[in-house]
This record gives sequence, C-alpha cells and structure tokens, in this order.
Amino acid sequence: MDRIKVHDKTFKTLITYDSLMEAIDRVAGRIEADFKDSKEVPVLLCILNGSIMFTAELMKRLDIPVELISMKLSSYSGMKSTGKVREVMGLTGSLEGKTVIVIEDIIDSGRTIEDIARIVKEKGAKETRICTMLFKPACYTKDIPIDYVGMEIEDDFIVGFGLDYDELGRNRKDIYVLDKAMKYFILFGPPGAGKGTQATAMVENYNLCHISTGELLRGEIAKGTELGLKAKALIDAGELVPDEVVEGMIENKFKTVTGVSGFLLDGFPRTIAQAQALDAMLAKSQEEVTACVSLMIPDEMIKERIKHRASVEGRADDANDETINNRIRTYHSKTEPLVEYYKNAGKYEEIDGIGTIDEVRGRIADVMDKF
Repeated sequence: MDRIKVHDKTFKTLITYDSLMEAIDRVAGRIEADFKDSKEVPVLLCILNGSIMFTAELMKRLDIPVELISMKLSSYSGMKSTGKVREVMGLTGSLEGKTVIVIEDIIDSGRTIEDIARIVKEKGAKETRICTMLFKPACYTKDIPIDYVGMEIEDDFIVGFGLDYDELGRNRKDIYVLDKAMKYFILFGPPGAGKGTQATAMVENYNLCHISTGELLRGEIAKGTELGLKAKALIDAGELVPDEVVEGMIENKFKTVTGVSGFLLDGFPRTIAQAQALDAMLAKSQEEVTACVSLMIPDEMIKERIKHRASVEGRADDANDETINNRIRTYHSKTEPLVEYYKNAGKYEEIDGIGTIDEVRGRIADVMDKF
C-alpha cells in the first residue's frame, strides 16, 4: 500500500488508477446508452478544479457529440466544508435550452450540487443530470437524484485524481484516503545494531516523532516540567528514575506532539513490565502498538561495532571487554524477553541488521510500508 504526505497529513492508497478507469468506462457506457439515439448534443459542465481529470477521461470514452463548459465553485477550506458555496469563476458558455450533465469529482452532503442545479436552471437549461466520479451516500442529505455514479465510498477525506488538500495532491493518478490511525512503532535490537542510524531515516520517511528516553529525560529536565523536576531530584540523589516517571513523560509526548503520523519509541520499553504499561497507556485512547521493529545482529558483531564506535567517539568505557559483555548479558536477560512478548501479540517484525546502511534501510522500508 502506497503512502504519500500532503502538507502535514499522511494518506494511503484507497482506489487505484486502474479501478478508476474501469469505473469511468461504466459511466461512459451509461451516458452513451442514454444519448446514442438522441439528436441532442449534451453539455458536459465540468466543475473546476476537482473534476478536470474525471471530465477529461470521460470525454475520451464518449463517441457521441458533446459540448464542454466549465465553472468553478468552492465550499472547502483545508479539510472541511465551510457549508457556504461561492462562485469563483462563472460559466464559460451558454446553457440556454440545453441538456446539461454536471460533472463532479465527489458528492458528499449535496449542498454544492444543490447550488449548481439551481444555477444551471437559472441559466435556462432544459434538463439537468448529475454525474459524479465518487459519491458518499451516507452523507447525502438532498433530494436531487444522482444520475451517474462512478464509485460509492465511505465518509473519508481523500486526495488524488483531481481532489486536493489545500490545493495539493490533485496530480496523483490514484486516490488516497487520510491515514487517520496514529502509528506506534518500537525500535528494538541489541547495542550496536544501528538503531540510532536507522531511526533518522524512519522518522523522515514516515513522518514519525522519535522518542528516545534519554533525550526525553534531558528535555523534560531542561524545560523544568513537573516530571522533569522529579527526575532531576532523583538523578541528583543518585537514584534511578522509576518507570512511572518515564512513562508519564512518554504519555505527555503522545498527547502534545501534533503534525505527525505516529511515534518511534527507541529505548522504551526495555522490560515486560514497561511493555504492559505502554499497552495500558495506549488503551486509554483505544490505540495500540503497531509493530516492534527489531534489528538483529549476532553477539560477535555487537562486540565489533561497540568497540569501533568507542574508538571513533573516544568512549573508553565501551572499549572494555567486560563492560561490553555485561551489556550483552543485560540485553539477553532483561530486554530480549520482549521478543516473545511481541511475537505472541503478532506485532514482531525482525530485520536482518547485517549489511550496509542502505541495505538494512531497504529491509526496514519493506516492513514499514506494510503499515
């Protein structure tokens, strides 16, 4: 499933181009059947800008004579209808005494089509028919019959094939629906697996907020928040910051960050107890962990990478064999049980961490694209 970003929103494929073409074939066939024995030349009234692509594809399929006229109305601001239809550009030709087929990209409540029907009648049209590429029957509140419908869809916000979000997205040949579900990914793996390196690309490619517990703690302390002050007092006293403080910071981040499609948790959870706490936290808003993405490398490679990193960054503590072995033992004993936890939940996605950065990144993309 393809995903695109338009302004600050992420959209996923809803209707493919091929499916749209099949629907337009059917609509064209019905119009042909209605007018093939008629001496009338119907007017296709293209409602700009959204109906341009639909009108163009429809006209290519019609062997009967047709006339094309356009007009432009607007009722949307961003993602919401204002409820007030305004005429932006008047008719480009006369409708007097003609049979008019209004070509719309999408019909939802019907307020716009009601105004269009009124305008067409006022301009002297003999007959008005309504043709729409997409129709939301659950939203429709008017009595005006819809004569030709390409496809019926649910009440979702969509872009593509002429439809826009604040004027962007019209040029996409497929139709995409707003990906409303917030995603919660856990980046998992042993020390030296490359989590930090890969997290940057994951955040950028999938519009995620990266939550690293270490950075989160430092940030809350720097801002002097209530949780930050509590953590600082514990750290200054030489004590470990308890799970509930860290969990509170993470929950606060979930609630306050906007404009992202999800979150990438790095360094949390580290234990089964933390994983259960995360599940409970998300359940409050009827959400759940999307997937645990695990970068896996063998122990010998962990040692090699940690030593290399220590030499590059001048971290003498990481160059010590006993320190490295202790970190590996801690990982296996305390953190690795999370593998079974997320496998049992059907949310575990293992990535081979051996290879170049780009090779591993490609494997991660293959997994992430599924969501």
